[in-house]
Amino acid sequence: MKTIQILKSGSGEQEAITIEKNIVIVGANGSGKTRLGSKLEQINNPTKRISAQRYLQLSEVVQKQDHETAESQLRSVYKNQSPIQPQNDFQQVLMSLFAEESWRNEKAINDINTKGSLKKEELLKSVKEQVIEVWNFVFPYRTLKLEKDRVRAVNETNEFSGAEMSDGEKVGLYLISQILLADKDCILIIDEPELHLHKSLMVRLWNKLEECRNDCTFIYITHDLDFAVSKPSNKLIWIQGYKNSLWDWKELDPNEVIPENLFLEILGSRKPVLFVEGNKGSLDMQIYQTYYENFTVIPCGSCEKVIEAVKGLRTHSDLHDKKVYGLIDKDFRTEEQLTSLKDAGIFSITLNEVENIFLVPEIVGIVCNHLSKADKKEEIVAEIRKVYHENKEKAVFAASKYRIHRHFGEKFGLVKDKTEYDNFKKVILSELDQLATVDLPEHTAEVTEILKAYPHKGLVGQIQTKIELSKNGYKNLVLSFLSSDKRQVLIDILKIYLPEIKD
Repeated sequence: MKTIQILKSGSGEQEAITIEKNIVIVGANGSGKTRLGSKLEQINNPTKRISAQRYLQLSEVVQKQDHETAESQLRSVYKNQSPIQPQNDFQQVLMSLFAEESWRNEKAINDINTKGSLKKEELLKSVKEQVIEVWNFVFPYRTLKLEKDRVRAVNETNEFSGAEMSDGEKVGLYLISQILLADKDCILIIDEPELHLHKSLMVRLWNKLEECRNDCTFIYITHDLDFAVSKPSNKLIWIQGYKNSLWDWKELDPNEVIPENLFLEILGSRKPVLFVEGNKGSLDMQIYQTYYENFTVIPCGSCEKVIEAVKGLRTHSDLHDKKVYGLIDKDFRTEEQLTSLKDAGIFSITLNEVENIFLVPEIVGIVCNHLSKADKKEEIVAEIRKVYHENKEKAVFAASKYRIHRHFGEKFGLVKDKTEYDNFKKVILSELDQLATVDLPEHTAEVTEILKAYPHKGLVGQIQTKIELSKNGYKNLVLSFLSSDKRQVLIDILKIYLPEIKD
């Protein structure tokens, strides 16, 4: 555990930021985030700062260097870098990868000469090999090759030079290499970790790197709320301003909705805001962030919190020109309730709950075909019908209870005196039977109709065993399609079940 003392405006006194695990520092442009990043570098060595300004040019050939020289020059780059000048060290990073592997191989040969043999498990994986593994995980539609002093990317039909890679692929290679080359127990300070990365890749990349370097502490510095809310973190620091070496900062609870003032400060008029159900970093959130890429997507937890946030911000005097919307599960709401919410800027998906998206026949079919198990699709569809048939009575009860609670709960909240209360009791008797009568589809109906009516919680885990996938394997596979050549097919499927958000 490490701490750093930061002068705080208001009190003018030193206050400690305790660094235990990963931290997200969020604030508007000009709020002093970059200066705080420079301050954090003073904690203790080893630290490594990865600047937001990076040159992404790649030469055709990676020059050779011995390990000691490559390591020394890479450290020299970090030591002399300016926080405001673009970082031009991509080639040096790649030279270090090749040099480290050559050193590893030379050491293995020396060990063999000394011992007479070397077991396979004694040959440590080179950083270059680890980089290839992580890059191929993050970009599953291409395969990275780092061989013969060259950078190559290969898909099913073509081979590309490093220079022909997209900016996202280049920055992925750069970041992966930088993180995996870092010293043990390093504090990694990353400016604008979302830069040049598509939302579907952003979370996937950083989660994987945190997993690979769990000895390190990651400090992310960003003005992007999409990144701030997508990254589960033990600490979330909001930088509100900087003046005369004093920071105005506040530690936020990462499990709470981000404060209203932070939206007002950061968002300006750049993107409309979409509040959704769910939690930061969840797999469902990644779908929303990818599909609604022109929105800043903010998870609120419950549907009640979504409704509260939208209604509150829509009436805010400073947001008259800002578009704020909500997206919730359909649950067991009536068409009347859904229409009323839509009029208030709160939309619903067409399915009972967002997890059902993973169960729609179109996505089940893509997964089965990808795994060369096309025959399993009908078996999975039959399983969905079977589970629904076995639980339909419970579903009817749940729907009745939900509608009665929602309907009368809302109306009872409007009762002001005894006269209104007496009228309310009469309304209960006349409306109760109607609300308690729920018409759910038969189990022989189209599966999509079943998924619109019934929450299949836990069923994704059940069906993934039928196609031999491990925990979260099914969802992770579907999400990986969003960053592959199947992306557009998946987006077209999501269009069927996710609403178009507009006034």
